[in-house]
Amino acid sequence: MILREYLPNIDQSRCRKCRQCEEICPAAAIALAREGKRMAVDPERCIDCQRCMDACPENAITMVPRRAGRVLQVDLSRLDPEEVKRLCRRAGLAPGEAVCACSFITARELAGAVLLGAKTPEDVCAMTGVRRGCGIYCLVNVFKILEAGGITPEERKKSRLYHLPLDPLDIPEEKLRKIEAEFPQFRLREDVSLIGKFRGREFREEG
Repeated sequence: MILREYLPNIDQSRCRKCRQCEEICPAAAIALAREGKRMAVDPERCIDCQRCMDACPENAITMVPRRAGRVLQVDLSRLDPEEVKRLCRRAGLAPGEAVCACSFITARELAGAVLLGAKTPEDVCAMTGVRRGCGIYCLVNVFKILEAGGITPEERKKSRLYHLPLDPLDIPEEKLRKIEAEFPQFRLREDVSLIGKFRGREFREEG
């Protein structure tokens, strides 16, 4: 759950339509309008991450307050809890596990978004607010949930999304041994073990 308080406002007189804002937006909330003459913002998809403002080389984007702040969250009450659990399990994630270190959005919220119709990483983002912070490590969990739901998203031409195996449990044993030998101070195997135990306990408690 996140609170969206601001929206991008584009000064069209300064905008060169380079589309860098479109490339960086994790929720596909900003894009070149159909007539091709201006960049347009979809307020329903915007998660107030402010990446577009930071990315604009012309300083054409400012963030302005929404008329009323809007809470963004997936309504899990509309879904069968057991179906949510099953999707999380197929993704190898505990339902109550925080899959986003920046916003503490849980796996069950990502699963809920998919069950409610999300078909792309951008849809999941727009429905949950995941990727509002760093936008890197949680992305692998977004792909896991989509794939567990039988969805393989097509690559967007104007996007900077990368599907990388950043979950410690995804590291092959051979590579894990090499990392452990070269960088013992990282105690990576201990982290892998603790994450595995946590997920196992969560699965058991969730039934």
